[in-house]
Amino acid sequence: MRGSVLKKIYDYLKDNPEKSDIDYHIPALWLEESNQKGNVKTNFNVFYKDTIENIIDKKKKNVSYNKSLSKINKIDKSGIGGDWTYTSTIYNIFPRLTTAYDHDNDGHIGVNPNDITMSLDGIIKETGTFLKTIAMLPYIKSLGCNVLYFLPLTKIGSDGNKGDLGAPYAIKNQYEFDANLAEPLIPFSVDEQFKALVEAAHILGIRVVMEFVLRTSSLDGDWVRENPEWFYWIDKSRASEYASPEFSFDELNVIKQIPNGGGFHLAPNSEYRSLFKKPPKPEQIEVVDGKFVAKTDEGELIIPGAFADWPPDDIQPAWSDVTYLRMYDYPYEADNNYNYIAYNTIRYYDPELAQDKYINRPLWDKLAGVIPYYQKEFGIDGVMMDMGHAVPKKLMQEIITSAREFDEDFAFMEENFEIEWSSRNAGYNGTLGFEWRTTGQTQGGIKNVIQKSAENIALPFFGTPETHNTPRAMQRGGILHNKQMWVINSMMANCMPFIHSGFELLEDYPINTGLNFTDGEIEYFKDLPLGLFYKGSYFWNREENIVEFIKKVNEFRQKHFKIIATGNEHSVYVHYPESPYGHVVAFERYDPWKVHNSILVVANTNYNHSEKFYLNIPGTFNNEYTDYLTGEKYSFVDHWISAELEPGQCLLLEIHKFFG
Repeated sequence: MRGSVLKKIYDYLKDNPEKSDIDYHIPALWLEESNQKGNVKTNFNVFYKDTIENIIDKKKKNVSYNKSLSKINKIDKSGIGGDWTYTSTIYNIFPRLTTAYDHDNDGHIGVNPNDITMSLDGIIKETGTFLKTIAMLPYIKSLGCNVLYFLPLTKIGSDGNKGDLGAPYAIKNQYEFDANLAEPLIPFSVDEQFKALVEAAHILGIRVVMEFVLRTSSLDGDWVRENPEWFYWIDKSRASEYASPEFSFDELNVIKQIPNGGGFHLAPNSEYRSLFKKPPKPEQIEVVDGKFVAKTDEGELIIPGAFADWPPDDIQPAWSDVTYLRMYDYPYEADNNYNYIAYNTIRYYDPELAQDKYINRPLWDKLAGVIPYYQKEFGIDGVMMDMGHAVPKKLMQEIITSAREFDEDFAFMEENFEIEWSSRNAGYNGTLGFEWRTTGQTQGGIKNVIQKSAENIALPFFGTPETHNTPRAMQRGGILHNKQMWVINSMMANCMPFIHSGFELLEDYPINTGLNFTDGEIEYFKDLPLGLFYKGSYFWNREENIVEFIKKVNEFRQKHFKIIATGNEHSVYVHYPESPYGHVVAFERYDPWKVHNSILVVANTNYNHSEKFYLNIPGTFNNEYTDYLTGEKYSFVDHWISAELEPGQCLLLEIHKFFG
């Protein structure tokens, strides 16, 4: 894979025009600078050849793009390393869904009985691929995004998998890509196609971030046969008894104090612990009906599924497609101390267990090598650590250290509902979970997020009202909510504007029901094909979307980039406008060294009714300013602005102040 794989793909497409006679339909939005709408018929080779050629034309001479953007541009590390996150605008993509499309225009995605991802004739891949993601890069760039964040791309297990394609989090092998992400019409491996994708992204100035889950595996993971001691095993004859362990009310009160440094660790009862058996030897393992079964002196053993690990009384049933990796190799005894799955072995590790002498070192070394592998082979720029807080702290330190030894400006991001200094101290550069969780609760939550952004916080947060695990923003507040949150998230301090793919298309159908859903919503969606598990596609041809609105807001952000994207708590002031029902929020962004100029954002968070407001901005006198979003003019009278905002309306004003 030496040299430019992107150029090799281009040469192949150019030299093999015979495939151009295939009718190939794409969304007009994928065409760079297209004024068309809806569905467009083109040719496979012509479309991808022209798209890649346009990207290659932007290359600098004698520059290799198969390494991180910081290395390409020879940038000294930002902050602790990886703090380029502060100036990021992120597009979150799940390629097999985001870039899926009805290319043969027959009304559905894939129908081939031998491979449901293919068209009926077995020629065209209709679920998403890395090649199609390359073709989408100019579109993503046009939205103002400079980071491409992928949900897991790795090989997927089949034991207990969900839907018709399986969940990307049921990882069969951390070192291999999902083969379905390769485009079959070009003779390049899935590894080569991803390498070309990273190269193309870097040419366009887009960083690449991959998500990894390093504490779980699919039930039929590739490591089971070679290293069964990396997994937990239970008595197959008692499998029906397996679930998350139960604790008494008093025990739970003690256990739940552990995250805050109180309480103490408690083990599940002996009956639960007795379910778990000593790992078998590799030669004792065989496949029975698609599942690993080990025949040992203790009877037949199987690998149990995982379950939600916190709180310890979480009511979710055990997961059917993943299991926890056994991070510590504690000696087996009659009462089975620590060789079971519970909160104190997989998240809040009991201090007696989490000792250096019990580290499952071969497993740790294997996990610590995952990220450096993708750095060295593909040149990625950063990672999102799914459930990184539940990886042993010592292992997480090893992972971060080894990644930054190879690339000192490599970024680490985490899932966390709070923005904590402990995350910063651990080496993280961004956090996902605070914004969507806060704004998803009540309209008042938007005010809380704005207030938080103006504080001295540990690290930037992902600015998004939705993720792949939550309800869609459209489901909660409609188009007004989508547009308003994009304006606010694009202007806040310490915030990384974030598009979960489909947001710009006004998708209202979630791809998973993991977090923040009501019981009624979970019941409604439980039997429906969700995109995290099933083949499907977005409504790329929808008449109404907010693509142009996003671009317009980003133009304003770029114009004031120094103030907005590189500012912090010293460049923001939160206002509290007078309004009858308290739904109007406002804040200013400014350069602390040039206080005469500022940006004023005012938003009516009431999506049902208009609302008047009064706001005092010293230094404005009796001047008139134009709203960037609508072109309407708003006047100040003696430093006061008074106006009525339509439901969900935002104002975006450039203010020029005068002080005596």
